[in-house]
Amino acid sequence: MKEFKVKKIAKELNISHSAVSQWFNGLTLPKYKYMLLLNETYNIPFEAWKDIKSYVDESITSKQNNKQLQKNKDME
Repeated sequence: MKEFKVKKIAKELNISHSAVSQWFNGLTLPKYKYMLLLNETYNIPFEAWKDIKSYVDESITSKQNNKQLQKNKDME
């Protein structure tokens, strides 16, 4: 899964970074066309928008765990 960077996503979608920030803070929802693009580009499922903050937190935790596992494996 790609990392979620608000400014990068905003630039890719040609919209303001504050709009993207509001989506990922659960304040507003993206239009369907943006949900579709985010699904295609970042593998964010439509149902994740019900609680996007938890989805992002889980994604970050998963990424951190994977990095730690790889680091441990490299040390063996």
